Amino acid sequence: MAIKYTNFRGDEYFLHVRKTSRGNPSYYFKKNDDNTNVEEIPAGYEVYEHPNGRVFLTKTTEKGITKEELKIIENALDRLSPIRDFKLDVKQKSIYIFTYENPVSAHELPLVVEALSDPKYKTYEAQLCFTLTDKTSRKFQLERRSYRGEKDDQWLFLEESNDLKKLAETYVQHLGKEEFFLLN
Repeated sequence: MAIKYTNFRGDEYFLHVRKTSRGNPSYYFKKNDDNTNVEEIPAGYEVYEHPNGRVFLTKTTEKGITKEELKIIENALDRLSPIRDFKLDVKQKSIYIFTYENPVSAHELPLVVEALSDPKYKTYEAQLCFTLTDKTSRKFQLERRSYRGEKDDQWLFLEESNDLKKLAETYVQHLGKEEFFLLN
C-alpha cells in the first residue's frame, strides 16, 4: 500500500523514491500520483506539512520546544489575537506564527470573499518568530517580519524574555492590525 498524505487543502500526495547519482535513495512527495512502490516511511524520517500545504519527508529531529511552550502560544492566540486563522510551525528551536488575512474586505461580493476563503486558495505568511536562546533558563527572543526591505525574509528584533506567556500575550494581540507594523 502506497504512503498517502492529504494536506489541509485536501490535496493527496504520495511518497516516491528515486536514486541519486551516488545510488542513495531520495524521497519526495508527488501530488495525485499513486504509481509508487514506497510502502512505508523510512526509519528516522517523518512527514512535514508546511503551513501553505507543501508536503515533504524530513529527517526526524529533536525539537528544542516543549509541548507546554507551544500550548502557551496557542492559548495566547486563542484569547488575544484578532486573527482566528493561524498556524504554528516549529523548526528546531523556533516557533513561527503564520497567519492568513483575508485579502478582500467583507464589503466585497460574497462569492469573491467565499472563494478566497476556500482552503485551496489560502496563503499563510510568517508574522512572528519565538526563538529559544537559552535552553537552561528557557529564554526566548521574539522577532516580527519586516516589510521594509527588498528581501522577503527580514526580521526585526522585538524583545527577549524568560516569561514566554507574557511575551506571547504582549505581542499576539497586535496581529492583523495596523499597529503591528509599528512594533520595533
